[in-house]
Amino acid sequence: MRIAILGSVALPVPPPKQGGTEWIAYYQARGLAKLGHEIILIASRGSQEEGFKLIEVGQPVSIETAAGKEETEASRKLRLENVHLAETMQMLTDLKDGYDLILNNMRGEAVFLPLVMHLGKPFVNVMHLPLFPQLSNLFKTYNTHIITISNSQRKDFPDLNYLATVYNCADTEKYTFNPHPRPPAGGEYLLMMGTIGRHKNQGAAVRIAKKLGLKLILAGKIRDQDYFEELKKDIDGEQVQWFGELDFYKKVELYQNAKAFLFPILWEEPFGLVMIEAMACGTPVVAFANGAIPEVVVDGKTGFVIENNSEEEMTETIKKIDSIKRSDCRNHCMENFTVEKMVKDYEEALKKIV
Repeated sequence: MRIAILGSVALPVPPPKQGGTEWIAYYQARGLAKLGHEIILIASRGSQEEGFKLIEVGQPVSIETAAGKEETEASRKLRLENVHLAETMQMLTDLKDGYDLILNNMRGEAVFLPLVMHLGKPFVNVMHLPLFPQLSNLFKTYNTHIITISNSQRKDFPDLNYLATVYNCADTEKYTFNPHPRPPAGGEYLLMMGTIGRHKNQGAAVRIAKKLGLKLILAGKIRDQDYFEELKKDIDGEQVQWFGELDFYKKVELYQNAKAFLFPILWEEPFGLVMIEAMACGTPVVAFANGAIPEVVVDGKTGFVIENNSEEEMTETIKKIDSIKRSDCRNHCMENFTVEKMVKDYEEALKKIV
């Protein structure tokens, strides 16, 4: 197959620090190329080329960084991202004789649909974010091929042109198994990693850790500054610590030595890449049962799935975390969420329309 993969215009592929979609696009491109397919990856400047052709657009930094000072208008990030999407559309037009189908990971997917109809190219959209009614209606209009990253994403929109569900992956050669956590001098800790935002609900993790008298480490870039200001009153640098956005090696170290990974999210989580990264390292996950969580975590075996967003139940359940075998967490990841399995599943899905 000759495939144009649209990676990301928000961050380089793979990302220099935290970032989920960009890692998935990287493993798609590298993995499908290794299987013998001819791959063109279109992604932000600063992306890595490895066995495939790389076409760079935009800038070698994040959209947030490139947008500049706070004095710019509120819509600057959106406008800048649209510039890079337009560059991507031009590349698709210029290179139209060099690929036979398009695999899209970029947010802003709707803007590509009129173009690909004009180009006459099959277009497969990977749903890294939730569906919503207006986008669903547009997908129906164009009969767009869709790959979901969990079955839960289809719940409210059952009648779209779904090609497959392909679960995300964790690189199990990098997220290595640690059967015996070695907590730092401050003692055992709970971990919650991800963008700071109200829908991620870091506040619940703080309250639960305090009730249990356990240390909590929060890590991730700030998306919602107002929410972070609310959290700051409890971030004392001792029992509750915030590490900001981490480099890869520090992230793995925190996963490997955590007592448990907390994920009390309040939105319909499309997948939750951080959960399989934690499990790959052997760390059990305790999460609210929203979105894809019941598809990713095996309740009672690789962690616990908490119904009804109950902080009280999550608090009590963490007391039983030692009943989870860390080897079961790793094995679950090895059986269901490896790079090789994900790439093979993408290959099988794309073969259906070639």
